[in-house]
Amino acid sequence: MSNREKTKKYKSINTGEVALPICVNKIVDNTIYDSENIPYIDFTSGYGVTNVGWQRQEIIDVIKKQLDKLIFSPPWFPTDEAIELSELLLNIGPTNSFKCSRAAGGAEANETILKASFALNGKKDVLSLYRSYHGGSKFTVNMGDVEAFRLPILPASNYYHKVQPPYCYRCPFGKKPDSCNVECGLIIEDIIKNNSDIGILYLEPVIGSGGVIIPPNKYFSIVQEICKKYNVTFVFDEVITGFGRLGMLTGMEVFKVIPDAVSFGKGMGGGFIPIGASLLSKDLADVFSKFDDVSATFAWTPLACVAAKANIELIMKEDLAYQAKIKGNYLIKQLHFLFEKYIPEQFGEIRGIGLLIGIELVENQLSKKPAYRLIKTLTFSLIRNGLMVCTSWDFQVLIFMPPLNISDADINKALSILESQLQFLSRNRIQQLSPSL
Repeated sequence: MSNREKTKKYKSINTGEVALPICVNKIVDNTIYDSENIPYIDFTSGYGVTNVGWQRQEIIDVIKKQLDKLIFSPPWFPTDEAIELSELLLNIGPTNSFKCSRAAGGAEANETILKASFALNGKKDVLSLYRSYHGGSKFTVNMGDVEAFRLPILPASNYYHKVQPPYCYRCPFGKKPDSCNVECGLIIEDIIKNNSDIGILYLEPVIGSGGVIIPPNKYFSIVQEICKKYNVTFVFDEVITGFGRLGMLTGMEVFKVIPDAVSFGKGMGGGFIPIGASLLSKDLADVFSKFDDVSATFAWTPLACVAAKANIELIMKEDLAYQAKIKGNYLIKQLHFLFEKYIPEQFGEIRGIGLLIGIELVENQLSKKPAYRLIKTLTFSLIRNGLMVCTSWDFQVLIFMPPLNISDADINKALSILESQLQFLSRNRIQQLSPSL
């Protein structure tokens, strides 16, 4: 069967996300092959999952060995594998006073933090950012930007509050770098002051799905002080940014922040086994421990724990965070050159830290009107020509986040594919603007 035939069959018997008529069949290094054996260089990491690369034999061997020992254990029993993973996570966490809480993925990790915060301060309302995304469960969907990303608005949505993100390119306060007083951070105090039931604030170190939005200097220090002042739990959602993506092991290191809680997922397990985790401050952990177990049945099975531990250790052993920093700097420099050369009028901004890079295109630089159609055209043309890329959920930003071990050869090959498609777009635009002879 062809890709289209398989996609049609899948959609006839399943409901869920099917963005492209591509049925993945196998992976070789960091190249995806579909059912028709067409290759695609991966610049998505499965949307920020396969940080160590795909099908790493070192992790596969650990999984095979564990299969013969112990695959599953009920969540109310400790295991050696869970203890070892916890110790590893706490060593990379913010302080020694934190404790781990199990989860089967990032959304569940965020929900665990929400429960612990409510148990601690009794405040039921949640504050998060427009353009953010924190998961697909009932509570985490409401925390995300449901309108921008066409997510379902679920019951109890009135308990959720949103504030404008630190989106410097489209500053909602009309500020420029030389006039910025970090109003995007200061406004959080006004919202919390006027809503005494807000007990928790969720922030991504860098907004991922909303378009790689990077906050200005002092943003997090201002926000953290506000949370302390009003007894609000300050959460770092590191589901995308954790485990090397930003050029350091965590976003906490990049921005020098110690939040009250941290959520992990995606890159923590590397796509080998579903897993996530929350790191909770002493206060949150102590109050949470008074309740019966509230984690999922399949959170932190022995098999998942050894896979995650091997994955994290491989990131550290190969210094993939540093590789992300070096390769990201090179990639950003080359992207600037290509977009400014071929479509300068539509080039808005490139934002990136490590190997999380967003390219915002516009109708023209004066209006800054989002070029949704151009982003879609470029995205699908890149994929058709062998480069798998992402976009923000609303097609406002093109996103590159390849595996952290992406080779220099693959990077340059990807840049070559990009250049050929930008040349094509540039020629077409010139022809459209030229008067007919």
